[in-house]
Amino acid sequence: MKLRHFIFVVVLLFLASQSYATRPASISPSSDFETIAYGPGERLVYGVSYLGLPAGRAEMSVSEMTKMKGRDVYHIISTVQSNKFVTAFYPVKDRVETFIDAEDGYSHAIKIKQRQGRKKRDKVIDFDQVRHRATQVKDNQVEMFSIPPMVQDSLSSLYHFRNQTVLEVGQSTFIDVHESNKNWELEIQVLGKEEITTSLGTFNTIKAKALVRYEGLFMDKGDVTFWFTDDERHVPIMIKTKIKIGSITASLIASEPAQSLPAVSFQAKVSTSTEIP
Repeated sequence: MKLRHFIFVVVLLFLASQSYATRPASISPSSDFETIAYGPGERLVYGVSYLGLPAGRAEMSVSEMTKMKGRDVYHIISTVQSNKFVTAFYPVKDRVETFIDAEDGYSHAIKIKQRQGRKKRDKVIDFDQVRHRATQVKDNQVEMFSIPPMVQDSLSSLYHFRNQTVLEVGQSTFIDVHESNKNWELEIQVLGKEEITTSLGTFNTIKAKALVRYEGLFMDKGDVTFWFTDDERHVPIMIKTKIKIGSITASLIASEPAQSLPAVSFQAKVSTSTEIP
């Protein structure tokens, strides 16, 4: 199902993981990690459309700082829900939570609750970043997997990428991700800079493309392109994935900045509301 495929991509990069590069990349060592792009209070709301027609709504929010395994963590929640029209033939209602270490930036755990059509998927993955193993609980079954150091999950990866200080055109970032019982290598290529206009206004953005590898081979997950604000927050303004017929797009329709960070800057003055329904 095309919408389901898009949701998976957003989970992999937006729903719908990232760690320290297996190849050279511009990611700072863990001892230098500092959160500059997001923080508690940030809320991003997206309208999801297919062939220009509204299909649903997605939201990502950063809750208050909490504790996990004795460490401070960012609790981030992502939800995706189809609208009434799509729900009539293929209901989608997903919720994903990740817990990102506030000091070193890696994932401690991810909780996934998905309802897509008649299929249900509930699972929790705990990441032991000391012993380099993931423990997954799904359908009352427990499985364990070896993971790379500083591995990310399917949601924390997006925030880790946003937190890079510099995004240079022509640069690729390689990210170790654990998802779907496998360790993946996520490559994000910075393609260029573009001016993007949405219902919120006009933004100067950085255009990037995501590619997924497994065991050295590129996986056919669709062509996914992102447009991030060209500032220190790197807010994803738009996400687009090509499919066999047309494309599916998620566009930012409302936002609230983190309590300690400035709002997204516009290239042109526009009338916007920070109130999110």
